[in-house]
Amino acid sequence: MGDPVGALHSRLCELATRLERLEARVGQLESRAAGGAEAASAAPADEALHAPGLPQGTLALVGRTLLVLAGAYVVRALTDGHALPASLGVGLGILYAALWQLRADRDALAGRAQSAAFHGLASSLIAFPLVWEASARFGLLGAGGGAAALVAFFALGLGVAWHRKLPANALVTTLLALGTVVALVVASHDLLAGVLALVAIAAGLEWLAFRGAWLGLRWIAAAVLDGIALLLVAILTRPVVPEAYAAVPAGAAALALLAIPALYIASVAARTLRLAQPVTAFEVVQGTAAAALGFGGAVLVLGRNGLSDRGPGALALLLALLCYAAAFAYAERGSGTRNFYFYSTAGGLLTLGGTTLVGLGPGLPLAWCAAGLVSALLGRHFGRMTLRVHGALFLAAAAVQTGLLRACALSLGGASTAVTPVGWATAGVALAAWLVLATDGAAPRSGAGRLPQVLLALVVVLAAGKAAHAGLCWALGGWLSTDAGASAVARTAVLATLALALAYVAGRGTLPELGWLVYPLVALGGLKLLIQDLREGRPATLVLSLALYGLVLTLAPKLMRPRVIGG
Repeated sequence: MGDPVGALHSRLCELATRLERLEARVGQLESRAAGGAEAASAAPADEALHAPGLPQGTLALVGRTLLVLAGAYVVRALTDGHALPASLGVGLGILYAALWQLRADRDALAGRAQSAAFHGLASSLIAFPLVWEASARFGLLGAGGGAAALVAFFALGLGVAWHRKLPANALVTTLLALGTVVALVVASHDLLAGVLALVAIAAGLEWLAFRGAWLGLRWIAAAVLDGIALLLVAILTRPVVPEAYAAVPAGAAALALLAIPALYIASVAARTLRLAQPVTAFEVVQGTAAAALGFGGAVLVLGRNGLSDRGPGALALLLALLCYAAAFAYAERGSGTRNFYFYSTAGGLLTLGGTTLVGLGPGLPLAWCAAGLVSALLGRHFGRMTLRVHGALFLAAAAVQTGLLRACALSLGGASTAVTPVGWATAGVALAAWLVLATDGAAPRSGAGRLPQVLLALVVVLAAGKAAHAGLCWALGGWLSTDAGASAVARTAVLATLALALAYVAGRGTLPELGWLVYPLVALGGLKLLIQDLREGRPATLVLSLALYGLVLTLAPKLMRPRVIGG
């Protein structure tokens, strides 16, 4: 019998010779098709239907592509027949695919875009399945090595497609790369390698987006990346990780997850700040999903393994700082309203999440107080509603965190709950922030524009009611603590005084948001009268409670009527 290796070598040389002849024939057909196109434009329509150049050229390109694939299968046959070591066969196959990718670049340079598209298709059809086989079947590269090789070839194909303006090549390369990553994850169960490969692919597509090319490809990559990342979080947060999945260190998984929001926030910043582009729907949707998945997933994975989540918190604060800086840049320009809203909202959410994670402990509400007051000052300075809202929300969060709102509500409702010093400090900062916004002449005078002031005023009014009740208890000594009816009257008196004071100030027109709180206080007083005063009071105390509530119902609407001068 003859030498099989020699026969295969002879067959490979024969295929190469035929391929060279076919390429020469394709070049002749393409030239003939170009000349025939001009003649077809002047010929009748029925004659144009029979122009042979373009269909023949396309069929020839298909045939050439099949021969290119046949050449790859020759190398595969040599490897399967053990004529070549598996590692050498894989290397030759990757090199073979890369050469055809470079040939696509050369054809595109020469103006043969269709030929370049077929070369790129053949190259990708060889390379990506070969990478999967080298990892999943031969075990030569492993999941990590396979992911690295895949990303490298994706970069080559995407670079050629962008350099020569070949959208079809970019689409084919992207789809095959994403499909191969999913296939590698299914075969190896190595989720970390899959996430890292997808982050690299997404980074390449974001670079294309920065260059203004093929923005639609980002949706596909983001969907696959989010899906694999979500699977990583779901697997690593189980009580017991299934044995089929590769072991993943919690720290490495958290870093991979945090790379997702870092990538997309950096990409948005580059496009909007450097190129002055508006924020797109993709960036809003994927930016939100990336932040939730990246930070939330990292915290869950670290917490499941007993590790600190201060790292994600520090990254969130850094990104929040960058987002606020970008928002202020747009505020200074007086343009880019959509971008300002995006960056300022992202900055606020990242600040709340980051400060919660970094482990400030008792200092957390103080940090929120500082952020709230600064936001209120900046909102007044820049005339931005978003920053006013942020200031109110930061301070409301601090009031909840310190227990201030709970203590004030319970105190006015009938229970005795102390307020911590940090809680009183929060009330003081809320008062300062409210005055900053309430005295802003440029702020809206009515409608939803007063909502930040309403929220801050609510915190201040409840704290004032708690302080007034504490003052009554101190002045009257132990009487209120021993007489339930007298204690109920004291709380009713505080609510009545607050309602009438707010109605009087709101009626003067300078602080209209205070009027929004009058009727909620009246309703709270009526509910308290039914639940507490009637149940715990006696005739002497009920007379006072009913008289106070009747006085509020009579005077509050009159006090809230706008003053008519000279009327």
